[in-house]
Order: sequence, then C-alpha cells, then structure tokens
Amino acid sequence: MSTADVWGDGGVSPRRVQADLLTAALFVVVCAAAAGTYGASAWATVVVLALALVTRRLSLPLMIGFAVLGAVIQLGRAELVPLADLAYAPLYFTLGADRRAVFRRTGLVGSAVAPVVAGIAAPLMRFGSGTRLGLEPVAVLAIAMSAAVVCGGGWIVGFLRFQSRQRVQARIDARLEESERLRLAEALDQQQERARIAADMHDVVAHSWAVVAAQSDGARYTMKSSPEEAERALEVIGETARSAMADVRTILTELRNREAPGARLGYGQQEDLFERMRASGMRLEVRETGVRRPSELIALTAYRILSECLTNALKHGDLSRPVLVEQDWSNDYRLRVSNAIRPDAGPPSQTGHGIIGMSERAGLAGGTLTIDHSGGVHRVVAHIPAQQKESR
Repeated sequence: MSTADVWGDGGVSPRRVQADLLTAALFVVVCAAAAGTYGASAWATVVVLALALVTRRLSLPLMIGFAVLGAVIQLGRAELVPLADLAYAPLYFTLGADRRAVFRRTGLVGSAVAPVVAGIAAPLMRFGSGTRLGLEPVAVLAIAMSAAVVCGGGWIVGFLRFQSRQRVQARIDARLEESERLRLAEALDQQQERARIAADMHDVVAHSWAVVAAQSDGARYTMKSSPEEAERALEVIGETARSAMADVRTILTELRNREAPGARLGYGQQEDLFERMRASGMRLEVRETGVRRPSELIALTAYRILSECLTNALKHGDLSRPVLVEQDWSNDYRLRVSNAIRPDAGPPSQTGHGIIGMSERAGLAGGTLTIDHSGGVHRVVAHIPAQQKESR
C-alpha cells in the first residue's frame, strides 16, 4: 500500500465522484420529501449544501465556500432548514480526516463556532414558514447542542479517521524503512563479498606466479651446475601450482554457492608460506611475541597480508638482505614486514590491487594498515584489535 492509497491523494476516481453525486442527489430527494413548507431560501440552502457534498473530494476550499454560503443564506433569511443542515456532518468529517493541518484546524474552529452562532441566532430563526423560536431556553439550547453534535461530532469522527490513517502510514513507513535498510545491508554485503573474492583471486594469482617465476629462473640457471637444486625448484613450482589450483577451486565454489565454506587459511599456513619464500631465495627473519589468539579472522587477515607483502618483496625487493617479519600478540595483533628496496626499483605504488586489497582486509577486520618506504626500506604495518566481529 502506497502513501497515496492511505491518504487518498492519488486523485479522485470516477467511482468516488459518482458516489458523491449519488449522495447529493439522495440528499436533495430526501429534503424535497420533507419540504412541504420550504420557501425559496430553504431550497437555495438545499442546493448549495448538495453542491458542497459533490465537491468535498474535488476541492476542499470550494466545499468550505458552499458550506459557509449555506449557513449565510439561513442566517440572512432567518429560516432554519434542520434536515438540510445534517449535510454538515459529512462536510466536517471530511475536514477532520484531511492530512493537511490547515483544513483540520479550519474544521475544528468551525465546529466550535457553529454552536455559538446557532445559539445566538436561534431566537430570530424560524422553521420554514413557521413562527420564530423566540427566547425559549430549551429551544435555544436544543439548537446549539444540535449544531455541536452535527458539526463537532462529524469533525471528531473525521479526526479519528485521520489518526487511524496516520497509524497505518507509520506502519507502512516502518516497513519501507526496514526493507530499504535490508536492501542497503545486502548490497553492502555483496560489495564486500565481491571485494574479498577479488582480493583472494589477486593474492592467489600474484603470489603463485611470483614464486613460479622465481623458481623457474632458478631452475634454468642451476639445471646444469646443480641438478639437485633445479629439481627442488621444480618441486616448489609443482607444489605452488597445486596449491594455487586448490585455492582457485575454492574461490570458484564460493562464487557458485554463497553458502559454501571458504578457505580456512591461518597460522598453520604461514609456515608453508615462509618455506616457499625461502625456497625462492628469500632470507626470512621471523620474530613472534606474545601468545597467538584462536581467531580465524585475525589468522586469515594475517596470512593474506603476509602473502602480499612477501610477494612484493620477492618481486621488487633487494633479496641480498633479509626480510624481517614481526608478529606481536601481546595486546592487539600487530604485523610488521620490512624489506630492503632494490636500488634500481622505482617508487613503490600506493594504488595497486595488492595495496588496496591489504587495506581492505585490515579494514574489514576493524584494523588499520600503513605503508612506509623511507630510508631504502619498505615497511608494511598492520594493526588489528583483539575484539572484532568474526566474519570473512
């Protein structure tokens, strides 16, 4: 259900116009049946109030104008038309139920003024061509109370309808807001999932091919002088390729089925990573402080960042100097990877997919990542708080 459906702002349907015309016609017929003593002014009142009934859905200002004109005719001719005045009940109902405060307030003021005016004018009024009411207290009170019931009662019932529509609208708005919130949350989850899978694919491809390239060069250079080293390099190439294919298979499974479990890479895979890097000619110094926490998110984030850092060091670093890996679990988790920069290497890129992927991974874990390359040393420092949401 839309807002227009609740408040009836979607335009006046032909069926409603026909219903109002039929109501006005019945109103005139009923008044005619009881109009044995009606004069011309009484008939003018009936016609004007019938027009007010017809226009109450089309134009509230026009309806108010006809309603006021009907009262003015009766006061001007001092001729009360009680049956026709019952039309004020649906007119005030329309004002009380309107969503616009200006018309509701107009109806409220009118419902308060009508009994006062009716009570003051009652002594001068007459029914049809009959005698005047005079100063009979009972008659004056009856006229004032009748005006209060017709006008005030119609407005109160209309206002109750307005409040009911407000409650319906509030429920609709709450449902729409919840639906929009869920849609945005799902879109954000999908975006984060795409970014994570893209980062996983980049890590697998970049790391694996960097190792394969380094080992293939080593095998080519040592094939004749040291067949054993060449054979070991080929073994590393095979192991790396099989590991990469397994990782790619896992990522493709996740793409096809979002409920499929992802790769559980963690602290145990760090040793395999260090071994592959050492086999590729990298000298590694690994330092650890504190006690490792059983957190899948920290373990996965640490592994992916380590993999990217060591891959970059293998491709762009000065491997004649050791690469320092420091992991600290004393308070939060802190990872620092430092490697010397080759003299012939250009300035490190700050906008590559690997850098973006590491930053996104640290951010998803609730942490931060900083990169510095001063003094000929490239440093990556990641900080992940101990308390974070356990999710991938």
